[in-house]
Amino acid sequence: MIYRMVLILMLAMLAPVARAEQAAPLRLNNIPLDMPREEPLAGEYLEGIFQEKLMARLIDSVGIAWPSYHIRSTLRPAGAVAAGGNETDEPERMEIYFSGRDDGERIFWIRTRRPLDGTADAEGIARTLTLIEQSFGRPARTLSDPALPGSVLLLFVDPTLSAEARARQIAALPASLSIDDFREFWAMGLADRARLLGRDFRGAIAILTSGGGRLHGLQLELLDLTRAQSVFTLR
Repeated sequence: MIYRMVLILMLAMLAPVARAEQAAPLRLNNIPLDMPREEPLAGEYLEGIFQEKLMARLIDSVGIAWPSYHIRSTLRPAGAVAAGGNETDEPERMEIYFSGRDDGERIFWIRTRRPLDGTADAEGIARTLTLIEQSFGRPARTLSDPALPGSVLLLFVDPTLSAEARARQIAALPASLSIDDFREFWAMGLADRARLLGRDFRGAIAILTSGGGRLHGLQLELLDLTRAQSVFTLR
């Protein structure tokens, strides 16, 4: 029960996909894709989101210029804050990458690594996947590695895209991954992501990791590979 409450609090930091005709923009930690570094988006500023919605969790944050401008932040887990946890709790790591100046320095990649503790049995995994789907909708692909029971990789195409664009991107997604690609996916560079997902992929990725019968972590990212090409060459 405690595990489920903490997981719900962690996933609550994701904005759920609207079930109405117009889907809501994808967000991680309340931060949407396309958010400019300094200008507003739909009346919101990135600095304001940090101050109003993340300050209680923020341990540190630093801007880094190379290889493209990005922000690395360390956050207390959402569940730890709600339960009165302190800085000795394993933190969440978040990175936010921005496109080039000609593109308005907008977010094209947000990624987080969240600690998780739960039983990696069928019930625990299914419950976690259900909560992820409540945030991002149904995945376009669900991939796994038989050698890593309990570890799952979910691919979601942005629900705000046109039906034609969604269908094209879903068709380009892999039906399976090699063992090496599955195990190394989180550490892959953008060029390898483009090789696997397609150069115009835009959506969300969730990686549930486990070992020794326990769930260890939830790695989440929002990614727009078209916008990424304003600062990176994806060969």
